[in-house]
Amino acid sequence: MAYTTTMLSWGTLEYGKRMGPEIQNARAAIRWATDYFIKCAIATPNTLYVGVGDPTTDHKCWERPEDMDTARTVYSVSASKPGSDVA
Repeated sequence: MAYTTTMLSWGTLEYGKRMGPEIQNARAAIRWATDYFIKCAIATPNTLYVGVGDPTTDHKCWERPEDMDTARTVYSVSASKPGSDVA
């Protein structure tokens, strides 16, 4: 999601004048994603939430998210659970 938001942001900066009224939709999408990232960063003091679900299981599943019944494990990093790759 970070990559997608970054690409949308750069595209909007670069081509925003050509987007016409669609620039408002792009800005709304960027705002939604950045608000989500901020919520992940401040939900619990000194903890950063970095993912939900098992990537291996999730990528083997080809059904709608609403129909998935796999475990939705939440992954976070903190002082007691370090994760330099994501922080």
